[in-house]
Amino acid sequence: MMKRILVVIFAAGWTSIAMSTPAAIAAEAKDKSWPCIQRKVPEISIGMVWSGPEFKVDDQAWKRTEGVAELVKVTTSRRNSIEDAKTAIDKFLDAFKGDTKSTLTQVFTGLFQTINGERREIITGIERYARQQLVLAKRIKTLTKELYGLTASGAEPTPEQSKRIDEINEKFNWDMRIFDERQQSLTYVCETPVLLEQRLFALGRHIVQHLEQ
Repeated sequence: MMKRILVVIFAAGWTSIAMSTPAAIAAEAKDKSWPCIQRKVPEISIGMVWSGPEFKVDDQAWKRTEGVAELVKVTTSRRNSIEDAKTAIDKFLDAFKGDTKSTLTQVFTGLFQTINGERREIITGIERYARQQLVLAKRIKTLTKELYGLTASGAEPTPEQSKRIDEINEKFNWDMRIFDERQQSLTYVCETPVLLEQRLFALGRHIVQHLEQ
């Protein structure tokens, strides 16, 4: 009877995995390798986050302008809130003497390059994470099938079979724990690209407000 219960438990566990794998979560999505509910946007479009002067996306001048590189570092750090980042921009401008339009455009160029680059790395990591989850899910499915094969007849298992059932049970519990922990982490990580896009939009708008003054 206990062995039959184990089969039910394993089957239930596998069902939960099937419902939370990338293929299931992204069933409606065009990119089947994307596990997030949030739509995959590999690159941020400039037009979505910036209404200021035109600039070259690959321009590196901001790295050489005094104070700008450090400001970009501070304002792109997720340790600092968006409001703190805005305050850092304000303080920079209060102390700045020079071409405000050119310098603020450089600041946004640095923000755009840095945040877009960070988003690309995170998106690549999410896709790699999803592939690892699929591998783990397949391994759990294999364990489930093996257990079912050992217990489906309802006959009392042999000592060797009992030993193997215990081994499967231990592996299953361990793999399920890892799988569930990863899924919880993935839920948070999936939000990060959107949060970064929102950050860039908010800071871009703040810079444009200064340009319009």
